[in-house]
Parts: sequence; C-alpha cells; structure tokens
Amino acid sequence: MKLSEGLCHEARLLIAARLGLDFREQRQADLERGLIRACRASSVPGPEAYLAWLAALPDESLEWRRLASHLTVGETYFFRDRALFEALEHQVLPSLIATRRAEGTLRLRLWSAGCATGEEPYSLAILLDRLLPDGPDWALPILATDINAEALEKARRGCYREWSFRETPQGVRDRSFHRRGGETFELDARIRRMVTVAPLNLAEDGYPSVVTNTSAMDLILCRNVLMYFTREAQRETVVRLRRALVTGGWLVVSPSEASAELFSPLVPVNFPGAILYRKEPASVVPLLTAWQSETRVPDFPARVPFVVTSGGLDTPPSPLTVPSEERAESKEEAEGPPAPAGDLERARAVADQGKLDEARELCEAALARDRLDPEAHLLLAAICQERGEIRPAIEALRRAIYLAPESAPAHFLLGSLLLRQGQEKRGRRSMETVVSLLSPVPRDETVAGSDGLTAGRLLETARAYLESR
Repeated sequence: MKLSEGLCHEARLLIAARLGLDFREQRQADLERGLIRACRASSVPGPEAYLAWLAALPDESLEWRRLASHLTVGETYFFRDRALFEALEHQVLPSLIATRRAEGTLRLRLWSAGCATGEEPYSLAILLDRLLPDGPDWALPILATDINAEALEKARRGCYREWSFRETPQGVRDRSFHRRGGETFELDARIRRMVTVAPLNLAEDGYPSVVTNTSAMDLILCRNVLMYFTREAQRETVVRLRRALVTGGWLVVSPSEASAELFSPLVPVNFPGAILYRKEPASVVPLLTAWQSETRVPDFPARVPFVVTSGGLDTPPSPLTVPSEERAESKEEAEGPPAPAGDLERARAVADQGKLDEARELCEAALARDRLDPEAHLLLAAICQERGEIRPAIEALRRAIYLAPESAPAHFLLGSLLLRQGQEKRGRRSMETVVSLLSPVPRDETVAGSDGLTAGRLLETARAYLESR
C-alpha cells in the first residue's frame, strides 16, 4: 500500500505535534510502514480514516502510544556498544560506588530510558552484580521504561534467544542465564529482580517525579531515542532527563546523538570510543577533552570536578565560559530551590536532589506532628520506594489510602509496587482504581500529591500499565 504525498505530509505534522517524532522526507518509507501497521492493528478502515481518528483523540489516548511503538525501532542486544560498557565498568560505576561507600550510603539508582526488550537494563544489572561482591547490602533499583507495551512484556519475561547475545562474552551467559529449550535462555531470577519494568513516553512530561520513580538518578541511559524526536522535543526531553539526575550523575546517549549545545550545561566527558555527559556542581563547569587511550583511572570522586585534557591528567583545567542564564539554570538544578519552611516541603526538595536519608528524616518529623496527614504518608512511601525499601513503602501507602481513599497517586504507587512484587491481580485493581478516579477529572488539572503530574498524564500512565501486563 502506498500513501499519498498529501496524507504523508499531514501525518508528519500531526505526529510531530503529538508525539514529538520527526519524520522528514527521507524517512517517509518508515512513516508509511508504521502508519499502515498501526492502521491494520486498529479497527479503523483505511489510513485516511485512521489519521482523522487519531487527530480527534486526546494526547493521552493509548492509541497514540501504540502508534509510537510502530514508528520506532527497538533493536538491541546485551552489552551493546563495547566501548560504553568498558567505560561504565572501569570508570563510571566504580567511581559512583566508591563515593557511596565513602558516604556510608549503599545505594545507586539507574535508569534505562527506552529499554526496548530489556537487554540494556539487564546488562546494567549483570555489570553491577559483578562489581559489587557485597551486592545484597546495597539498594540497586534499576528502572527500565519504554513506550512499547509488547517490548515491555518481553523485557518482563527475561527470556532471550541467541541473537540477543551476539556481542556477549560466553562467561556472562553461563553465569547469569539458564537454558530453556534449544535456543532460549532465561535470565536468572536474582538479576531479573533488580530491574523494574514500567511504561513511559519520554516525549511527554510525566517525569522526573517520585510518583513515576523517575527522579534522583545516578545514571541514565537514553540511547537511540532522541534521534527520532524533533529538535523541540529533543530539547524538552533533555531538560527533563537533566532534572532527573542527581548532582554528579551521568547521562548516556548514542554517539550519533552527542551534542555539546543540546546537552549543556551537562559536561561532556570523552572516554575511548564513548561520550558521556555529567551533571556537575554549578560552581565549576570544566572543559573536558579527549582521553588518552592508554589512560586508565580507577576512581574519581562523584562530586568533585574531574578534568582530563588532551595534555593528560596533570594539565590544569581550562574554564568553560557559560552564559549567565545557563549558569543560573545550572545553579538552580544543582542546589535545588530555596529551602521551604515546612518539613514536608523540605523533604520533597532534598528527595529531588537524591538526599533520601535526609528526606526520610524530614518526612518522619512531619508525621510525628500529624500522623493523619495522608500527603506525608504518600511522600514517605515514595522516598522508601526510591531507597529500595518496598515493604515500608507499601505500608505507608496503605496508611495514605486509609486516610485519603480518593488519592489517585497513592493508588498508582501502590499498584506499581504490587505489580513489581508479582501481585498481578491486586496491582491491576489499584491501577483500575486510578483510572476510575481520574477519568472524570479535567485532563489538564494537576493532581494533588502527584509531584506536579496532570490528571491526563497520570491516567495515561495507569492505562499503559494495564495494557502492558
């Protein structure tokens, strides 16, 4: 089937406006294939009627999410990009681990944003398992998100065929997988439990948020995603990803997506064969140039500027001039807003900065004054979730729901945690409650206790959870 030029032009404009996806003329064949597949999977007869139907649907409609899954490519495999995983194994993760040990905080938060069928987040889990002999003492939540419900279900199952291991050392497969049949390998349950699989559209504004578990990240991998977006959608997505990082955190994109202008004020750090971006403290934004290929540095502090220039490690750093408005934005991101007066408000602020121990103490101080405040129980649950303390989080959510039965964020958080625990029936019931509570609410109305999410965005995410199970 061949679509007319006029219909393709109309589709390009509509998809760019709604999904942020960029289909220039050279990608028209990809656009046509995706639209035709999505149309055939729907009950609408013909591409023209399908496009008119889409235009009438709200942004949060699940059909838009389904269309996006047809328009993007989810090709991946374990340990894809050897140079990147070398940098993560020998430089980035050891430095984060050493810093957390020095702080006495055995916790790291990682996010595979655009995880497809799960090979990338599970590669991170396998890597951390190898780097941390005391792994059981650590909280190591790894979030895996994607827009494609079918891909998420495959990721959740954790079963893979030979093609997913085409650049994986044999020893990794022997240690972390069990053969199931002739050509299928199932990931070890212990590794699988390190990863939480959840639906999320990166082109939309449902993050960073403690409700969607997308804040205070130490490392975010977002590879081969931004390349599909319009320039405007790229900028908006990068701003949200930057806010989701703690100071000293790292953002990973594919080499073809690297852009100093797009990712500023994040600082590019060049490793052999890989470029990563780091969220520096606002006071110092150094100029970082190429690593010498023979240089191997086992450790560097996560909150102290790390400078490598073309002259080697001993060369003094060169300052990078940053426009005053960017310095102001960077300062606000690094330090957070001015400390509010109340314990609960301060707890939110420091939780956004990744200071979860302090956030929990402030939250508990607020509860000591008022045990009947459902918002304090909800925030405590979100903080416990980020700390990897699932049982205390569920207990706090049940108290919040007892005090405020119509709290959609509390039901949403409870549902996501129950699903994560494998309690499918109870988890789905909680998500169905969210849908019931939010369906009559205006889509653009901010939901109390949701960290700024609108009713439409939280409703869409709850429906995506139900669709992806």
